[in-house]
Order: sequence, then structure tokens, then C-alpha cells
Amino acid sequence: MTKQYGIKPNIHHYGCIADLMGRVGKLDQAYELIMSMKELKPDSALWRTLLGACRIHHNVTLGETVVGHLVELKAQEAGDYVLLLNIYSSVGDWEKVKDTRRFMKERGIQTSLGCSSIIVKGVVHEFLVDDVSHSRKEEIYTTMDEINKQLKIAGYVADITSELHNLDEEEKGHALSYHSEKLAMAFGILATPPGTTIRIAKNLRTCVDCHEFAKALSWVYNRVVVIRDRNRFHHFREGRCSCDDFW
Repeated sequence: MTKQYGIKPNIHHYGCIADLMGRVGKLDQAYELIMSMKELKPDSALWRTLLGACRIHHNVTLGETVVGHLVELKAQEAGDYVLLLNIYSSVGDWEKVKDTRRFMKERGIQTSLGCSSIIVKGVVHEFLVDDVSHSRKEEIYTTMDEINKQLKIAGYVADITSELHNLDEEEKGHALSYHSEKLAMAFGILATPPGTTIRIAKNLRTCVDCHEFAKALSWVYNRVVVIRDRNRFHHFREGRCSCDDFW
């Protein structure tokens, strides 16, 4: 790049290449690229790009290494440990899930409460997980149950490979059913005309199950769903997401 185009690579160039490598599963090569940086020091954004790829490809060893680098930078956040928990749970390593949760508790590392908002007729409506504070809560939960039925008929199955390790499969499915963005989507279906785009903002990264739920809903209900989570915009249309399931 420097020799052929006379462009000196910056941290963003390295981030793009690491992201591309992560998307195609070349995690070790991405790590080697980052470690080969001489004049530049990897920042937290670069390490988190690789950590996200570790979650997608269930790479436990490298995921732990990446979190270690974030700790060295003193840049680790609760969300990094949540991703690590997701990696452990995806491979069924519940002991490490418990150990990590214990570590987080001992260090006072707390995750933020997820909150999703949607604007309907100029009014902002906010939802938390299992929220019952909305004035139309009964209608919302009835709509949510109907959506779940329709999506299951279409083939949607809740992704229960999460850190909810102390629950059985039925309990996990129930616990995932009323995440904040799902309630916001249900309200969008309830309160807007058919065909209207549903736009939601969430303060945290959307989970795997809610991502699959939004894909299924966009197809079954013929709605475009746009979710702005902590990391990026997700545009769901006809059962697909603009991120191609990599976020």
C-alpha cells in the first residue's frame, strides 16, 4: 500500500482489513496482522472488531486473548465480557460462564439495562425487558404472543444459546421472548399501519435471538425494520439483514 500508492496505512486501514479477515473466518491471520503493527498501537476499537469475529466463529482461545489485550489497555467494558460470555455459551462451556460472571461480580462490572425506543406519531415510546409500564401493555403483550405464534409457524426458533445457563430450554425461550427491542417491534406492529417501516433505537448491542426475530418478522409481516443498536444500523427486509449476520 505504501510502496504502490504512497499511502501510509493508519489505524482505520488496519481495522478494515482485520474486519474483512474476521468476516471470512481468518481470525488467526487477523490477529497476526494486528500484532505486526509497528508504528501504530492497536486501539480498543480494533480489538473489539476481532472480538466480535471471535463470537461469530466461536473462537474461545482467541476471544480470551483479545479481552486480555483490552485489559492491558485498561479499556475493557462490560460489553466485552458479555461477548466473552456469549462465546463460552455458544460452545457450551458453562463453567467458564459461571467463572466470568463471578469475576464480573467481584470486580463490580455491571451491564447496562437494555432500553429500546420507537417513535410513533411524534411520541417516543421506551421499553425495557419484560416492561409492563406502557399504557397499552396488555395489547402489546397480546400482539407479542401472536407474533411469536406466527413466526414459529414460519420456522423461527428462539436462539437459546446464551448466558442464561441456569434455565432450562423452555424457561430460556420465555426469558428471550420479551427483550426490549421485541416489545418495541410488537408495538410498531400494533400502532402503525401495515407496510410502515419500524424504526427502533437501542442502547446496547442487539442479541443473536432478537436479530433472528427481526429477520423473521420482516418477512412474515412484510415490514422493513431498522434497528440502531450500540454498534451499527441493522436494516431488516424480507428475512435478511444488511449486516449479513456479522455484527
